Amino acid sequence: MPTITVACAPLALIERKRIALGFTRVFKELGADPAHCMVFFAPLPLDCVFSAGMPLPSVDRHGKPAQFHLRITCSEERDALAQQVLADGLYAGLRATYSGAFIYLQFDPIAPAQVFYSAGSALINAGSPQGSTRS
Repeated sequence: MPTITVACAPLALIERKRIALGFTRVFKELGADPAHCMVFFAPLPLDCVFSAGMPLPSVDRHGKPAQFHLRITCSEERDALAQQVLADGLYAGLRATYSGAFIYLQFDPIAPAQVFYSAGSALINAGSPQGSTRS
């Protein structure tokens, strides 16, 4: 279950949806099930990111996000080439609309067996062969 947490200045729902759909398409191209691709947005308040002791602006002079910090959690089975392809796709999607923004991507590989989710009444372990829990 690949996930991306996007920290940036607050965005309108339509803009969050556009970004999430673009990111999901990139995951799908790498073989991930789109229904399992989750994108979370976290607001990046003003003056909360510092570099060399100085605050970096969250928005540019037009009010658009000046920074995007992406934390990507995906299977440890995705090798460095898959991570590079994913990073390139996510970067290109953001760069098309936010050409002047600082973009930071960080991968957090995880074993599928460490992921649990519920799609109803059962708790499912993503590492299970048929997507169900083991007894």
